Amino acid sequence: MNERSIKIFNFLLILILSVFIFITSFVYLDIFQQAVLAYSLLFCCYLLTKIKKQDDFLRFLILSIGLYLTLRYWIFRTFYTITYEGFFESLTILSLYIAETYAIAIHLLGMFVNINPIKRQPPSLPEDKKYLPTVDIFIPTYNEPIDIIRVTAIACKKIRYPEDKINIYILDDGATQQKRNDPDPEKRKEACKRYEELKNLAKELEINYITRQKNEHAKAGNLNHALWLTSEGYHELVTKDSEWFCYGKPPSKGGELILVLDCDHVPTSDFLEKTVGFFLKDEKLFLVQTPHFFINPTPIERNLGTYIESPGENEMFYGEIHQGLDFWNSSFFCGSGAILRRKYLQEAGGFSGKTITEDAETSLTLHGRGYNSVYLRKPLICGLSPETFDDFITQRSRWTQGMIQILMLKNPFKQRGLKLYQKLCYTNNCVFWFFGLARVIFIFAPLLYLLFSLRVYNVSIEQILSYALPHLIGSLSISNYLYGKVRHPFFSEVFETAQSFFLLFPTIGAILNPRAPTFKVTPKGTSLEKSVINIRVVIFYVLLILCILGFIAGINKWIYSPLERGAVAVCIAWNIFNISMIIACIGALYELRQIRRYHRIITEEDALIIIPNTLRSLRAKIVDISLGGMALTFKDNLFIPFLNSKLEIVTWNSFGEEFRFLTTVKRVVKYRDSLTVGCRFEGEEESKIIKFVYGDSGRWEKFWERREKAKGIVSGFIYLIKTGFIALGRNIKALIIFVFSEIKKYKNLGVLWKEYNTSK
Repeated sequence: MNERSIKIFNFLLILILSVFIFITSFVYLDIFQQAVLAYSLLFCCYLLTKIKKQDDFLRFLILSIGLYLTLRYWIFRTFYTITYEGFFESLTILSLYIAETYAIAIHLLGMFVNINPIKRQPPSLPEDKKYLPTVDIFIPTYNEPIDIIRVTAIACKKIRYPEDKINIYILDDGATQQKRNDPDPEKRKEACKRYEELKNLAKELEINYITRQKNEHAKAGNLNHALWLTSEGYHELVTKDSEWFCYGKPPSKGGELILVLDCDHVPTSDFLEKTVGFFLKDEKLFLVQTPHFFINPTPIERNLGTYIESPGENEMFYGEIHQGLDFWNSSFFCGSGAILRRKYLQEAGGFSGKTITEDAETSLTLHGRGYNSVYLRKPLICGLSPETFDDFITQRSRWTQGMIQILMLKNPFKQRGLKLYQKLCYTNNCVFWFFGLARVIFIFAPLLYLLFSLRVYNVSIEQILSYALPHLIGSLSISNYLYGKVRHPFFSEVFETAQSFFLLFPTIGAILNPRAPTFKVTPKGTSLEKSVINIRVVIFYVLLILCILGFIAGINKWIYSPLERGAVAVCIAWNIFNISMIIACIGALYELRQIRRYHRIITEEDALIIIPNTLRSLRAKIVDISLGGMALTFKDNLFIPFLNSKLEIVTWNSFGEEFRFLTTVKRVVKYRDSLTVGCRFEGEEESKIIKFVYGDSGRWEKFWERREKAKGIVSGFIYLIKTGFIALGRNIKALIIFVFSEIKKYKNLGVLWKEYNTSK
């Protein structure tokens, strides 16, 4: 059979299987028959996932088994478990059912999105450079530190692309005329200072600096201002509101493509080489999105200590889900690390600004016009995650409210021009952000029964074992099958639980008044001089106490209510799972100190150490790098460098380019038969260091690959519990120290008061 025949055959099998699943999901079976069917299918699913050579049909077959088990459970749950038991019990039963239905819908939509993810390779560029499109690089900024913007701007200058076809723009919304005339003298002074510093930076680098009169429509307004100002025939519309300082070559007209980079997203030197070719292949292409790779962990990952061993929190989305969206032509603009075609932006009226997630909204508009998008799973930028949990919640609150705004104000199912599969993909992107509501219900549901005897789950233990447990095991297995390399088991539950209570009010607020949310910039580069307990942890300590009380009450019910032991066993097990998630959340809210000037990047690269004034060189491995220096390991007991001595380091990037650095030894650690030497760059050109540290996309790919190791469901849960208890121990220790320090403080005040009264 040729390839076309195989595809037709697979499609027919998939169609027949889909019809079969839908029809048989409604077939009634007694408890024993259902149990035999469910566990037989689970065993088949397990065997299928162990087949080494996975193809599209096998993938669909595995997903079909999960779909079938879930549909069987949901149909049983809908038609056989919802009864009226009095007002309060009915309310709790219905609330849990709605939360479960939501979770099942998200699970099924996730399977739909990821049915056949596309793994793209960058197309080659034409040898004749005159056929390459011109590119404008927009770097929008608001209140970020100048040093962060500087690194990104220098890296943009190092992008490999014809110099006459690229223009770089700093779009400064932190020093608008409105801010430089602020009534508050401190704010006015700060804005003026920023204005001069960024203008001087643009002058030094010979790039463009743009600001405007007023801060209107947040980031979308900033981007649109630059879009129209640099568009031929349109700049008159915004010239009167603009301040444009061109310190390099004056752009003749706007670039055909626009690369948008958040000011903390540093591009690799091959960014345009890897992405521009897609636009030459497809005239209807409006977007090429690349993943957001972060040099530092999120606060949850850092505080739990999982950043090196486990995939990052965003890798599930950028590592797998976005490839699935790409299959359905639904990859969307994520705000940075993306190239867009200017003429289609102009046609749509610029970047959309009706919601505070202007990126996804813009993509929704352009997909509705029939244009195409591409996702390239190659990390070509390196950004900064929020450093503190409060900053993290600020970011996620904006994402939550923005996606709910899109759902409420620009319902994907009402958008003309979108294909049905695109409507499903965008709906999935939006409704996912209701997870906070569902998580809160899942935490309180077993407690309502254990503490207050309110029935929340009206089923027998036999029905749970025949319907609920196979669905649960099947869902976990399918999730691990789809995302196991980029999201370890139960980490999604921890990430969502940690955010849930703090996204609750932003979620409800956006539902009740979708026009109310306003854009809030995520703080970046925040430092912590010492480890602290985040005050938000109080919520999880209260929940932990309630869950422990629920466990004790459950034991009491088990002893004195033998007829209810089935429900009691389920709620106790459920409650224990919630306790494990809460423990991990408590650990995640003990914020570890972060005072490093430069973020250190873990790596493994070859290098040569050249000893000055000798002909001797040593082979070494670079184990971490930063803008300040690097650490190397080597095995040679005959040479131990002195502190503050000079070493020349020779190394190469993944493109084969050689780098030579003069360094000063600042740290020497001997361990068994190896040495680790920490070196600081000395007298090196800043742009050379930035190109070496941030310019190599191969380094970011290898970093991802090192962490992409799947864990089993049981081993993943054990790892999470172990990690959570270690972090919990740090939190409790810090809490005890804090309490005793406060007691000592009050005791000292008492002594002083007593001495004062005695002296009187």
